[in-house]
Amino acid sequence: MSPIDHDSGDVLMRRIMWRIMPLLTAMMLLAVIDRSNVGYAKLQMVHSLGMSETAYGLASSLFFIGYSLFEVPSALAAHRYGARLWFARILITWGILTVLLAFTFSGSMFAAVRFLVGVAEAGAYPGIIFYLTLWFPKRYRVQAVALLTIGSPLGNMFGSLFGGALLDFDGMLGLAGWQWVFIVTGLPAIILMMVLLKYLPDGPATAGFLKPAEKTWLAQEQSRDDSAQTMHTNPLRVLIDPRVWWFSFVYTMITLALYGIIYWLPTVVKGFGTTGTQNGLLNALPWAVAAVVLIWLPRHLREHRTVLIGMALIALCGMAAFFTSTLLTQNWMRYVALAVGTPCISLLFPCFWYLPSQIFKGAHAAAAIAAISTIGSLGGFAAQNLMPWVAHWAGSPLAAMAVPAASLAVLVVSALVMLMTWRVAPGTGFTLTSVAATEAKRSQVLS
Repeated sequence: MSPIDHDSGDVLMRRIMWRIMPLLTAMMLLAVIDRSNVGYAKLQMVHSLGMSETAYGLASSLFFIGYSLFEVPSALAAHRYGARLWFARILITWGILTVLLAFTFSGSMFAAVRFLVGVAEAGAYPGIIFYLTLWFPKRYRVQAVALLTIGSPLGNMFGSLFGGALLDFDGMLGLAGWQWVFIVTGLPAIILMMVLLKYLPDGPATAGFLKPAEKTWLAQEQSRDDSAQTMHTNPLRVLIDPRVWWFSFVYTMITLALYGIIYWLPTVVKGFGTTGTQNGLLNALPWAVAAVVLIWLPRHLREHRTVLIGMALIALCGMAAFFTSTLLTQNWMRYVALAVGTPCISLLFPCFWYLPSQIFKGAHAAAAIAAISTIGSLGGFAAQNLMPWVAHWAGSPLAAMAVPAASLAVLVVSALVMLMTWRVAPGTGFTLTSVAATEAKRSQVLS
């Protein structure tokens, strides 16, 4: 029997969170800044490179194509070679390429480097999600993912503050404001790489800050959670698992809403007649609200029914806010509606990632989570092309907010479907009771 009791286990998990989560959250924060910087650079770069809004949207969205193509092999490499070295590789390559974006002087060159940034960053998020499963037993996992997710609104908040202000540096040292956006947002990833190499362990087994008894207790807690069957077959088998495709569809709706807002909200706020710095401040506020709520929310999401109910209510609130923003006539009213809807998207992430983390284990978990993130990231590609297209078609930048409103409406329905058709079966973990689950189990048996 483990010498560590329940209360001591809680203390240990808090210590682990304080030890590794700041590094992972910082990595998440920088990844979000790396994806949001194009929304601010666009406000000057479109004119500087002679690109249309639609062409710029397509070029910047190539990030998600590069990311998707290399997501699964990169996430599996993190599982095979260790998180510390692979995360460091990801950080330094995306940092260098982001800085290089500042020195692209044609639309085609910008598109090519943006694609390479996606290749460099591939595997970061699913690798981190899998890494968390090595450290945190099921009952602590929602809190860990929520702490990680705080990096998203914080990244958008700091990205907005710096992105808007850096546009006003236009002409400093002979560089345009949009060039400063890429330089300043790329350098921190290189710095974090050096910190991560020194302080992030590959897993509990190699963690010097854990005592042998603590490692034993953690291993026992993890083994109790591993009730779902672990698959050791070809990682590509995840592509015939219906559960993976369902999660991918739901995640696509979330990323469609998220990257639509990240990319297009600065354009909407610019239409209110703001300066670059004012634009950044107004964009930062909703993300700051999201970060605060993410500190409070996870303690109320410890069981699958509360997770799904919370997911449905949050998506419903966001849908109503974004749809309402397209109908209001006063700018301050529109901004309030957008400020209410924007945090809702960030709050969906800890709800969502709780679900696949319960049923996929071992190497199969790395492949499944990577596949979900890969397919779901195409929502970002769609968002950065749909937002300018809808705005052009409707003749108003604000009309593009119908895109995140529609995706959140689909999420409301999806959460309710999961709530009605899924159950936690004793001894089997979190399991679909539909035909899809039967087929998934059959594929495991055949493998």
